[in-house]
Amino acid sequence: MTQTKEAIPKDPAKIQRIMESALHIFAQKGYRGAKTESIARVAEVSKGIVFRYYGNKAQLYLATLEFALKRVMAAADYSVWTSAVDLTDMVVKATRYKIQLQLQFPDEFELSMSAYAPSDDLPAALKTKIAKMYTQKTSDAIDMLLEPVLKRLNLRPGITIEDIQHMMDMVVTAIGQESSAFMKKHPHATIAEFDEIIDHAKRYLDILQNGFIAK
Repeated sequence: MTQTKEAIPKDPAKIQRIMESALHIFAQKGYRGAKTESIARVAEVSKGIVFRYYGNKAQLYLATLEFALKRVMAAADYSVWTSAVDLTDMVVKATRYKIQLQLQFPDEFELSMSAYAPSDDLPAALKTKIAKMYTQKTSDAIDMLLEPVLKRLNLRPGITIEDIQHMMDMVVTAIGQESSAFMKKHPHATIAEFDEIIDHAKRYLDILQNGFIAK
C-alpha cells in the first residue's frame, strides 16, 4: 500500500537542514533562481528526500516561508507594539525593533518580503496560497498587536479597525521595503544608521493619524 505524504516518516534533523538550506537559497536566489538540487546538496540529503518530504518546489517554498515567519515570531517581543500610546508611537517603536530583528534574521526577512511583494518570480497558484497565508496571519496580528492600541484611542465614528489595518498594512509594507533596500546597499549597517527610515515611519503615521489638511 502506498503511503500518503502525511504518513511518510520524516527525520527531524533532515527537516531542519532542509529548511535552513532552503531558507538561505530562496532568500538569496528567489523562487525561480533557487535549484532543488542545490538545496538538497547544502542540506546533505538527496533530492529525492526533498520531494518525498515536500512533494514539489512550491510546497517546499511554502514550508520554508512558514519556517521563516515562525522563527521571527518566536523571537519577537510583542510588548513593543502593544505598549504604545498611539499608532505613531507604535510604528516608530516597532520600526526600530523590526530593523533590529531584520539585522538578526536577514534571510527570514528577505524571503518574507519577496514572498509578500507582487512578483513575476512566483507562479500564480503559489501567489494565491501565500496571499491566504498572509491574510490569516495579518488577521491574527490585528487582534494581538493593533487592537490593544486602538482601544486606547478615540476613533472617529464610522472608522473601523479593519479600515485602519488596511492603511497600516500599506505603510508597514512601504517601510519594510525601504529597510530591505537600505540593507542591500549597506549590509553591515547598525541600527543607528536607520534613523532616516524611522523618521519616515513617524511622518507616515503622523499623516495617517492626524491627516494632512491644516486645521
